[in-house]
Amino acid sequence: MEPTSLGAMRQYQIARQALSPNSKPAEMGAKETGSATGAVAESAKEFAEVFQNVEKTTEAMASGQADAHSVVQAMANAEVALETAVTIRNRVVEAYQELLRMPV
Repeated sequence: MEPTSLGAMRQYQIARQALSPNSKPAEMGAKETGSATGAVAESAKEFAEVFQNVEKTTEAMASGQADAHSVVQAMANAEVALETAVTIRNRVVEAYQELLRMPV
């Protein structure tokens, strides 16, 4: 498996554990923050870094310092990260809608 795929899989696992109801910050691979929000914030920071890497790699290719293969790898990694974020968002929305349907 390619290193970019492993990074994306790790991010998905961290995000999945952060949203699990039984998770603890130490289990999530995040720094000791005392709450799941710290893990989510860390995941968001790493998510942004993925897209910054795409921009840097694309700029490096435009200036002749990188090859097309590295750009394709960075873009594939960003695509997986974006799909993961959309999936997590969809699950959060579904959970919220389920809460709204609960009788009080």
